[in-house]
Amino acid sequence: MNNSEMIAKVSEKSGVNTEDCQKVLDAFEEVLANELSSSKDIGSAFNKVYNVLGFLKNKSR
Repeated sequence: MNNSEMIAKVSEKSGVNTEDCQKVLDAFEEVLANELSSSKDIGSAFNKVYNVLGFLKNKSR
């Protein structure tokens, strides 16, 4: 799935227009990249990714 497909799918599922979805996903990517780049080591980075995925999974329930 490419970026355009992701935006379209999120827009469809959420009812939010594609422009706003793009802004939110861009911001999410920036925050995640900053968090990962500030990780002390690879284990810390994986832990952060695991926590984000767990958060997203819990929100979808």
